[in-house]
Amino acid sequence: MAAQGYDAVVIGGGPGGYVCAIRLGQLGKKTLLVEEYELGGECTNFGCIPSKIFIAYASKIHSVNKLISVGSASGYVKPNMHALLETKEKVIKRLREGISYLLKNNKVEVIKGHAELPSPDEVEITKNTGGKIKVKTRNVVLATGTEPVSLPSIPFDGRRVISYKEALSLAEVPRSMLVVGAGPIGLELGTAFAKLGAEVTVVELMKQVLPGLDGDVARVVKRGLDKLGVKTHLETTVEEYSYLGDRLRVRLTTGDEYEVDYVLVAVGKRAGEWSRKLSSLGVRLNEKGFVAVDDGMRTSVDGVYAIGDVTGPPFLAHRASRQGIVAAENIAGLGTVFDNRAIPNGIFTDPEVASVGLTEGQAREQGYEVKAARFPFSALGRGVLEEETDGFVKVVIDAKSEVILGLHIVAPHATELINEASLAVEMAGTAEDLGYTIHVHPTFGEALSEAAHAVLGKAIHVARR
Repeated sequence: MAAQGYDAVVIGGGPGGYVCAIRLGQLGKKTLLVEEYELGGECTNFGCIPSKIFIAYASKIHSVNKLISVGSASGYVKPNMHALLETKEKVIKRLREGISYLLKNNKVEVIKGHAELPSPDEVEITKNTGGKIKVKTRNVVLATGTEPVSLPSIPFDGRRVISYKEALSLAEVPRSMLVVGAGPIGLELGTAFAKLGAEVTVVELMKQVLPGLDGDVARVVKRGLDKLGVKTHLETTVEEYSYLGDRLRVRLTTGDEYEVDYVLVAVGKRAGEWSRKLSSLGVRLNEKGFVAVDDGMRTSVDGVYAIGDVTGPPFLAHRASRQGIVAAENIAGLGTVFDNRAIPNGIFTDPEVASVGLTEGQAREQGYEVKAARFPFSALGRGVLEEETDGFVKVVIDAKSEVILGLHIVAPHATELINEASLAVEMAGTAEDLGYTIHVHPTFGEALSEAAHAVLGKAIHVARR
């Protein structure tokens, strides 16, 4: 048990933790990063990256088969799941190696092992290779993430009741799958499996798919699910289930029954073991059990910081990365604050969904006099020529100042288009700013300026109402 001193120890090597550690290294701080599994955390190894590999592959297979169905060719392209899994592992390995190189380049020491925090200035590490060490530190940054929520009526069992982690490692496309939860994870993976040929049914407790998002957006996504043949049960959950050999019989609260190969439970995330441990150190938790932090990412205990999912929703990798930079710069005495107006969200369904800022309802609840307008992709040249017309861009503004309060997109490439919208919200831009910014023609991005014109009553390519 050898003691060693650091300016900062970062616990967790995901998109919050490793970014924080790199920034600390850039600022000349002696930094240790402790990661129990692999660098990149959940995002690189189980979440963002592997799911998007899976989704992109499913979309390509689906597009090719659509072309075959309307052309003169016959046949059907079958997915090669073994090749897909090999590709996934190659990509993940490459990204891990890139993170490792950047940490080394910035003089960050890395230990793979399990960390404990007996006191705010001491970290005890059980190394994966064996043995324990204790290190002294002036600061600790917690980037320990969350864990998937299970349901009492159908708990994870590692066999046929699975989470997104197991779903992304399936070696074959199931004949049928029941997805519990119509949030981003459930719909992304449900859509992908449907494109690969699985019979998919989605169950959601709330009144719409993608609860919490703009209702107009959710309706377009629901139409997309219908086109793929995905059955959807709203205001419904699982009542009970039983095994039939290697399959599952599931009864819903509506009385409907399904026999499926797998049940994917994707009903959210909850505070993990680390949050519960921290309360014994005096670290304050919020009402939902997540670590409470101020705008400098400081917890209630001096020298202890927290970033990313451990601080609660929204559970977004890019939010965690920004928080990691804020924490690092505060440790270095720069006085940085997390005061971003815009935290964009992207959902890789079909069509894609992306949003930033307030919905109409949220803006009104906050006391704004609201104006909103949509520009449909059916009126967009690029949308028509690529036969991608089911979607729109919606702009929400303060009627008095014309400042953009929110922007919501349901359309192809929405997750790319939202970045310009995020800049507009972050800079407190007006609808005129966005509308009079010249966009390349013909592109999907033109829809943003068109929507801005529409909310001001100056629409060019749609009829005025």
